[in-house]
Amino acid sequence: MAGPGRAQTAVRRIIVYVILFALVVVAAIGLTGLLERAVGAGQVLTSGDSGLARSLAFTVIGLPLAGLLWWWQRRRFAEADERRSLVWALYLAAMSTTALITASVGLSTAAAEGIEGRWDAGAAASAVVWSAVWLWHRHMRRSAATAPARLPYVPVSLGALYGLAVAAIGVITALAALIEAALSLGGEVLVSSQSWSTAAAQALAWALVGAVVWWWHWFVEGGRDAPGSFAPVVLVIVVGAAAATTLYATGFALFTLLRVLFDDDPVAEVMASLDVAIAAALIGGIVWAYHAQVVARRSEGVRRGARLLVSAVALIGAASGFGVVINGLLATLSPNLVDDDPRTLLLGGLSALVVGAPAWWFAWQPTRAASADDAADRARRVYLVTIFGASAVVAIAAVLIIGFRVFEFALGAGGAAGLIERIRAPFGLLVATAVVFAYHFAVWRHDRAIAKPAAAVATVGRVVLVAAAESGELVRGIRSATGASVSVWHESGAPGGAGLGDVDLPAVLSAIEGLSAPSVLILAETGGGVRAIPLDEAAALASSANG
Repeated sequence: MAGPGRAQTAVRRIIVYVILFALVVVAAIGLTGLLERAVGAGQVLTSGDSGLARSLAFTVIGLPLAGLLWWWQRRRFAEADERRSLVWALYLAAMSTTALITASVGLSTAAAEGIEGRWDAGAAASAVVWSAVWLWHRHMRRSAATAPARLPYVPVSLGALYGLAVAAIGVITALAALIEAALSLGGEVLVSSQSWSTAAAQALAWALVGAVVWWWHWFVEGGRDAPGSFAPVVLVIVVGAAAATTLYATGFALFTLLRVLFDDDPVAEVMASLDVAIAAALIGGIVWAYHAQVVARRSEGVRRGARLLVSAVALIGAASGFGVVINGLLATLSPNLVDDDPRTLLLGGLSALVVGAPAWWFAWQPTRAASADDAADRARRVYLVTIFGASAVVAIAAVLIIGFRVFEFALGAGGAAGLIERIRAPFGLLVATAVVFAYHFAVWRHDRAIAKPAAAVATVGRVVLVAAAESGELVRGIRSATGASVSVWHESGAPGGAGLGDVDLPAVLSAIEGLSAPSVLILAETGGGVRAIPLDEAAALASSANG
């Protein structure tokens, strides 16, 4: 009966929190519409009644229903399992992030419009209402009565990630406007919707809001040192994204400068996007350097994950550049029927190769001999398999394209273009992916040869636990560590206090370690300690029937 009961409880929670999420959104939209009319009175020349009716309906119906549903659900938090619910933690993360994004967008939009001398009542109202929603859910997340026992720092990590992205994009946009004005050297602008200073000020308004959001979640809420497994994943993603932005922007800036020196295209056309590339490279480098320092204080697994992600990003750039160089070299051998200068391809490929190859060398360190522990590391093995597996897929696709182009040329069905002109792009891709595949496959084979053999994994099919009433964490810990199903028994006469408890988890795992049996009985010994008794097949079947 325990299984169906847990399933019904899980379904009930999902339904309740989905409805609560929808009702909170509806109520917030209604309040936003009413507040917009209040603070923007006299600015709208014509306005129908349908918008007011919708706002009133959403507020008058949605707000009381949301309050009633929350009051009904909050009473259940007296049960410890409600705060341990994954659905509750996911609801808080989803609603907190939604409210934070909507409020910050409204505030940034109102500030940007204000810089141009306009008052955006809708954006201001959205900022106020959704800020209140965010504060309400922050209070629930931090209150002792309603704080989630699982994933408590997920909203903090998501908020810090969002604030960092908004701040970085805003600063890049503002800096690009400043660089564009500097590169124009006072040149006359014939058509412009706004001055560069206004565009920069509006971008800085967005950057300021994002920076405040990031600072609050990163330092005040503790996102920098957040425990759990989600925060390190977000940190590694930030490092990878910052590295990709820096490397690709640097490569594009180098490509632009090389085109100015060696290409025949108009300088103004070539340098059209140089401002964004310089700004992105600078800000991406700052974000990368800062978070690399944060990663350096984390565990070895986090540091290795960040290095592997940076290596993958740099490898993609370097391999792409190498393939484009092959493409450009082949283009010099074929007669061009149109005005297509192969120097542009060569310069683009060289730029990506010059930037990506050193970054990959620094992150991967191919000259460093891998130890047996390195070879056995799961992240490294997944990285290698992913790289040479993806390379193999791309190489097969390139071979198919080359084959198609060769047969097309042989049958004379593709016009007068030469064979080299037809296959140079997929051939360059094939050569690059073949090199990547060969190297990483060789490294994988070498790692398999030197890796320490994995210890025999003990298998326990079922754990019969003589435990106290409050043993939820103990049961979850055994399931997570062994993968076995767990049945809980209570001693007759004292079901509330006899048996093992949550504090005995390390001792229980130590007792199970190394056992291989279809079923294991775990109980507390009289003089203290934990005893694990392997059971035979008959006892296992009996325990399964009783469980």
